[in-house]
Amino acid sequence: MMSVSSKPCLTILIKALNEESHIAACLNAAVSEAQALGGEIILVDSLSTDNTVAIARQYPIRIIQFERIEDRGCGAAVQLGYQYARGDFIYVLDADMELQPGFIARALEYLENNPAVAGVGGLIIDTRKITPDDRRRAEHYSSLNDTVLVDHLGGGGLFRRNAIASVDYLANRWLKACEEGDLGIRLMATGWHLVRLPVPAVRHTGHNESGLEMIFRLWHNGRMQAYGVFLHNAIGRPWWRASIKHAWFVFAAPTVYLTAFFFSWVQASVGIEPHKALLTSVTLLWGLVFLVLWKKKRDAANALLSILAWHFYTTAAVPGFLKKITDPNQPISAYEIK
Repeated sequence: MMSVSSKPCLTILIKALNEESHIAACLNAAVSEAQALGGEIILVDSLSTDNTVAIARQYPIRIIQFERIEDRGCGAAVQLGYQYARGDFIYVLDADMELQPGFIARALEYLENNPAVAGVGGLIIDTRKITPDDRRRAEHYSSLNDTVLVDHLGGGGLFRRNAIASVDYLANRWLKACEEGDLGIRLMATGWHLVRLPVPAVRHTGHNESGLEMIFRLWHNGRMQAYGVFLHNAIGRPWWRASIKHAWFVFAAPTVYLTAFFFSWVQASVGIEPHKALLTSVTLLWGLVFLVLWKKKRDAANALLSILAWHFYTTAAVPGFLKKITDPNQPISAYEIK
């Protein structure tokens, strides 16, 4: 590992909250890659209450911790690490992920040969495939055989520091979710490209939960509200259209209801009782949506789960959208654990 006084080429930025069961495996892999490439590791701990920090202190890394619990969040953890990072290239990693040997070296080589590319990701190997999202992601990555352009690097990736500097900040500190999508659309709006290589990048453990449990977890921890904040922050920006496309599911349920209202108005205008027209329109449209999703997902339960999730995301996005927006680049109070 390079000394603190010298400037590393690479920073591996890891965000963690109560990851005592995963942090050792994550750091073992990260330290191996950092030592091979002359890099540093920064662990951003979101005030864990378990043994995450105690385990992490056994490794040759820097540990940064939030001063205030109200500041922590997915976007804030990434941005906090960026405040302390010194590398010309920054790899963003979750603590429940294990870097695969050689991927960062491959990504660095790609960036050196492609100056218009801001970030490079790879394949995510999920060790748990419980929810529909888990299975869909696994199917997607298993089908990638070529390098592809993408609009964001879900699951993390390697970024040029000068590309991040061109869009002011790595992650919006006020986003508790979708910070990767936000970064992607900001980079693309300024002319940068993002790619995903058909090479394993990380092994991902994830949560041991059902699809319904995941919806309730995202609702209770406020991560669903992030999409409202995300959309609000895009107002008047060059990437507002891309933001709407990225968060399309927030608009899915309202679109169905508005369409139903329109058809019920047409029916009422020709003499059908308004309440009957509305009930018929809502029932038929949602029935059609369910059938389309059932055919696409090949599972009736997953189709119903998607419809339920749309309603939750829309409901949560409203208070998020109404929140007062402050500077995403505002410094975050923190301290380094020596």
